[in-house]
Amino acid sequence: METVYIVVPLLLIGVVLAAVWLDRWSVPVILVALGLGILFGSDVLNVWHFDDVELTNQVANLALVFILFQGGFATKRADLQAVALPALGLATWGVLLTAAGTFVCLHLGLGWSIEQSLLLAVIISSTDAAATFSILRRQALPSRLGSTIEIESAANDPMAILTTLIVVEAYASGATHGWLTVLLFLWKFLAGPVIGWLIARGAVAVFNRLNPQDRGYYYVLLVGVVMFSYGFTELVQASGMLASFTAGLVMGNTRFVYRQGVSNFAAALAMIANIGVFVLMGVLVFPSQWAELWLRGIVLFLVLTFVARPAAVWLGTLGMRLGARERLFMSWAGLRGAVPIVLATYPLASGLAVGREIFNLVFFAVLLSVSIQGSTLGLLARKLGLSEIKRPPPRYGLELVTMAHSELDLIVVDLPGPKGRTGPRIRELILPQSALITLIARGNEVIGPTGNTRLLGWDQVTVLARPEDEAAVRTAMLRRFEEPEPGVEPELLEKPDMVPAADEEAIRQLREHVVLLGHGRVGATLAGLLRREGLPIIVIEQDWHIVELLRRDGALALAGDGESSEVLNYAGIARARVLLVTTTNPLAAEAAIEHAHRVNPTIEVVARVQFAEQRATLSRFPRTHCVNGEDELARAMARLGLDAFRAEANEAGPTRPEARS
Repeated sequence: METVYIVVPLLLIGVVLAAVWLDRWSVPVILVALGLGILFGSDVLNVWHFDDVELTNQVANLALVFILFQGGFATKRADLQAVALPALGLATWGVLLTAAGTFVCLHLGLGWSIEQSLLLAVIISSTDAAATFSILRRQALPSRLGSTIEIESAANDPMAILTTLIVVEAYASGATHGWLTVLLFLWKFLAGPVIGWLIARGAVAVFNRLNPQDRGYYYVLLVGVVMFSYGFTELVQASGMLASFTAGLVMGNTRFVYRQGVSNFAAALAMIANIGVFVLMGVLVFPSQWAELWLRGIVLFLVLTFVARPAAVWLGTLGMRLGARERLFMSWAGLRGAVPIVLATYPLASGLAVGREIFNLVFFAVLLSVSIQGSTLGLLARKLGLSEIKRPPPRYGLELVTMAHSELDLIVVDLPGPKGRTGPRIRELILPQSALITLIARGNEVIGPTGNTRLLGWDQVTVLARPEDEAAVRTAMLRRFEEPEPGVEPELLEKPDMVPAADEEAIRQLREHVVLLGHGRVGATLAGLLRREGLPIIVIEQDWHIVELLRRDGALALAGDGESSEVLNYAGIARARVLLVTTTNPLAAEAAIEHAHRVNPTIEVVARVQFAEQRATLSRFPRTHCVNGEDELARAMARLGLDAFRAEANEAGPTRPEARS
């Protein structure tokens, strides 16, 4: 009881805290989980004595099902199609080539037994997606190279699992079936994906027809689908792991009700499974047993890393237009992780005499792979000239969680670098009619988009649009970045200081001045009129480009959001006479006006509004005048129309008496 409710929670909390802290050094979470598992296990602190191989094998199998499903779910069809030949080649025959190379070196080259050499070769033949993703995400690799490595690591586990099961079953039963084994292999390899595809299509139909009031039912349904895809396929003697991966691949590339919620839940399940299985493996291992085999573990790692994997990469990618640098990096990027350790429990659970030794050798080799290859992968990428500055992941994002069929979806567009490169204003974009930009994530800032907002390099833009319009949306967003004017270097824009040191004294001297919130089309016109009248004015604008242009023109301008009390205070709002609010963001306008009246009760406010509810909200503030652009336009057009009637009446007036006579 203490183990379940005290030790396990402490292990999980410790893994998360340590992984977050060690992430700055690119230490994979699986290495943290293994390390803490070993620390809490029998041979070190002896907090948790655990040696149940059968239970470990069952838990690891269940974890693998969800890990593989998520691997397929996260694989995008477009990425897969772009690198299908090298990625899927390495994920299938590349695994077989790695296993063959390892077996030849161990048995023929070093004289290890056939049984041990063959088991080690098939068990450790696949790379690990979790380790690869966690390390490669910090490296800005060429898209083709990065996608090839990531998709290979996500798709090669089923082949390794399939070959391991066949070899372990053969040794456990003590009989080989010749051609029957070949036919069984083909059946498992071909039938698994077909069954996974059928189950996924059926699951999508159920998701679209189901209409529950509680979204929790979708999560329960997903768990059932994932487990059924594995269980039913295994029941008919096909590959359940391949079926799970294929089901994830199909569902991940199909639109269905509550897809975003399912995606988040599947990712969470895979993370829990990944961490949980590595902690369990760490507890199961007995490092004291390494004393007799550590040298053989090093030999296994060296054979795999410097002979088998490079040979598989170079032979498996012949004729695929990959250069020597890319192949060298792919050879070193073959990190081992969860799947080999899980597969290493199969001989142990099957009662093979070499089971414990196989498990310890694989565990030791995986530790070396993750720690040595994982820690040097970034350095090698830089040495080979394959790595660039990596854009930091955005800190903000939106999710469209649908409980019914929707014609719209969220499209995320990552604008290319370099960072701060000036792009078009939103109003200059030619987007499909139904498309609406909803959010701009800029580093650690979140930008509420308006027509005057300027896009910058490395922005992540979220657009609400129809899925069939995605290509048009991306083309409209990226055209100005991908097609710069000939002979013109793109302008780079660093975030300016809110208040430049040169302007601090001038701002402190402002009295009875005008604070202008927003410098779009309306704000620019107002600023020009006020400056021509010689009135003191300071502008608050969030567009860095506009702020820099105003400062070059000698104007006082603050970089920041007008709703921020800090920015308003720097603008001297407590000493100002007038606040002009031109922003179209109703919440920002209300916050700015409320703060202005709080610190300066006598200030006069003129605010731009767009609808009646906003006018009603802002009119409750004293000395606040609201201007609705559409209302003013309608009045002006009405006056002009009425003037036309009056002019016609005046022209007709003198002739009417003559008509009566």
